[in-house]
Amino acid sequence: MDLAIQLEQEMASRVQTVNQFVEKYLTEMALPHGEAIAELRKSMLYSATNGGKRFRPVLSLVVGELFGCPQDRILPFAAAVEFVHTYSLIHDDLPCMDNDDIRRGKPTNHKVFGEDFALLAGDALLTEAFLLIAEAYGDTAFLIAPLSRLLSEAAGIRGMVGGQAIDLRAGQKKFTQAELTHLHLLKTGALIRVSVEGAALIAGAKPSEVESLRKFGEGLGLAFQVADDVLDHGEKDQDARSFTGILGLEGAKSYLQEVSGNALAELQKVSAKAPLLEYLISFNQNRQV
Repeated sequence: MDLAIQLEQEMASRVQTVNQFVEKYLTEMALPHGEAIAELRKSMLYSATNGGKRFRPVLSLVVGELFGCPQDRILPFAAAVEFVHTYSLIHDDLPCMDNDDIRRGKPTNHKVFGEDFALLAGDALLTEAFLLIAEAYGDTAFLIAPLSRLLSEAAGIRGMVGGQAIDLRAGQKKFTQAELTHLHLLKTGALIRVSVEGAALIAGAKPSEVESLRKFGEGLGLAFQVADDVLDHGEKDQDARSFTGILGLEGAKSYLQEVSGNALAELQKVSAKAPLLEYLISFNQNRQV
């Protein structure tokens, strides 16, 4: 079998593993009785199980495997990151933010459940992420505080939310390359970085390995956004907040190669042979949709 096909199939199996865990957890979690609570659970499930590449949780699984850590040990943290990511998408789609009607080919959460329950579903997923970490790693309590700190840092004003704030207030500001890079290291890159860093911590990586993997995740997160802009270049070429808008299409492609190469160099400090993680770098560089 062709190596690329084999790696693609291995990644697909991990996506399925994440999907099953997320659906099972949200379906079976013990909740107070009541129709409103049941509706809120449906709202959470609607967005959390609405497809997606599961890039972040799969990344966590693969990093764990690099150190021989079982999937079921990494999965709760991986799902917690995905809950935070899903909450951000629900809130981003709201009329007060991006005002989107469609997400992954289906009506956005607020179009189905109303703005009030969409807001609450996002809130519930965000807070559930930290409960999941606390409960799943109770047998190794020394992990709970650092994992919670890493995820809250990546999700909050020091990461994703801070990046979104910069983006919302930018207006038609013409970003420099350095400013745009900073924005997306926060807005997009932080959750991808923490997917790597948290998994490495759970798997017992050495401090030097965690640091290299943090830089790898940071670089991969930035590369993810640059690749998005390259894919959307027809729409974004005049956008002052896109890499194609400030660098041009060929300049953005060149920057994607540079950032991806830097991420690969950090990965190779930890392992000279990490085919699935190398595949993720390649997948991101070459994705078509």
